[in-house]
Amino acid sequence: MGVRTLNDGSQRGLLAKVAVVVAAAALTLAACGSSSSGGTSSSAAASTPAESSSAPAPSEPASSAPAVSGDPVVAYTITDLDSQGPVYANIQYTGQAYEKWINENGGIAGRPLKVVVCDGKGTPEGSAACARKAVDDNAVAVVGSFTFAPDAIVDVLEPAGIAYFGACCPLGSKEFQSKVVFTLGSHQAYGIGFAKKAAIDKCQKVNMVVIGGAEGFAPIIEAAAKHEGVNIMNAGKPVVLPPTAQDYSAQVAAATKGDPDCVFMVVSETPYITWMKAWSQSGSKARMYGPQGNFDSKVCTEEYKDICAGGVVVGAYPDLNLPVWDTYRGALAAIGAPDTEDYNSLGGLGTWTAYGAFSQVADKVGASVDAASFLKAAETATVSLPGQIPDVDFTKPWVCGEIPGYFTRLFNRSVVYAEWQADGTLKDLSNGEFDNVGALVEPDPLPTGADVHC
Repeated sequence: MGVRTLNDGSQRGLLAKVAVVVAAAALTLAACGSSSSGGTSSSAAASTPAESSSAPAPSEPASSAPAVSGDPVVAYTITDLDSQGPVYANIQYTGQAYEKWINENGGIAGRPLKVVVCDGKGTPEGSAACARKAVDDNAVAVVGSFTFAPDAIVDVLEPAGIAYFGACCPLGSKEFQSKVVFTLGSHQAYGIGFAKKAAIDKCQKVNMVVIGGAEGFAPIIEAAAKHEGVNIMNAGKPVVLPPTAQDYSAQVAAATKGDPDCVFMVVSETPYITWMKAWSQSGSKARMYGPQGNFDSKVCTEEYKDICAGGVVVGAYPDLNLPVWDTYRGALAAIGAPDTEDYNSLGGLGTWTAYGAFSQVADKVGASVDAASFLKAAETATVSLPGQIPDVDFTKPWVCGEIPGYFTRLFNRSVVYAEWQADGTLKDLSNGEFDNVGALVEPDPLPTGADVHC
């Protein structure tokens, strides 16, 4: 059964917090594997064109695949490469790697794929400019993208009839609702996964910590915890971390109040790194639950591996080191992608899956594929990338969530789990299975006429 009410007893109360959730999501997206948390772009991004018609010239096609021919199928990837905020060269290199790999393996219905990586520069104006270039360049779709201004892209693509396809990490209200958007990632679901896994782990007393601005995540997590019988002691009043603080001793003291055995961390990578010093000094033995790409190896360094041991990572994609990603790792190596970037992240893994799904849909259209035919095909498509993401059926928007009618384009509500080991390695716990946690925040009863797709 679903959750009857949230802590404020009102679905309307949660709806009023949607804007906070959407804005806060940006603060947690170091999970995309950014090159930096601020300042100018990384040297890797700066050393390559901010806008590139992609990878080095492909080598000769594999002997088992036909040579590609004809006009290229153009796909744009829009991300931030030269920005005062986080930059995502890992997304750029992944798009380039996919282009080279697919063109050596038959292309798109026999045509070469041309990936154009366009720099949104961390601004709505830059993102919109990239979208306009995609329109002018007759792009079939904008694929595997992430910027902090996705709605500026959707505003341009929607009237042009071009799909915004495969994003890992939706942020904007239009990104959650526009019919030209086909999201593959399950970003908002990780907090629900915290609650489910904590119940499995028999957590008795939980405190929640959120990065400032992400308070809107708390009600959804609390609803899931209530459903699972998990006691969040500071429900309604999570510990809030000032994003740029240099010392979190006071917040650690608050998070350890009541001697919790588990702590939920809705925290991005840079403040999480700062958090660890004060946490280690507290002596707490509480198990931490954190998001993929944030509760990562930069947080769980050699110094803190004993403290991280037993900690749970919840995310959308299985670990990069698993066999299911062999082709991706090989493709990165083939273009000489720098190992300074984080490919084991929502940005890297999400972009690779986005292009894999794009190829599936475009191949079914055939060599005549263009923006209009791709968009029409995507509307009725089910994509299958076994082991990378669960099958995603684009005919089934999410209409039964705790905020009916809002997160409709969040087609994937499944998560995977991993656990930090005593030797400092991350162990996959999902065994190739994806856990659909969407039903944990269904209202009960469902809205009249709701179609249950969770």
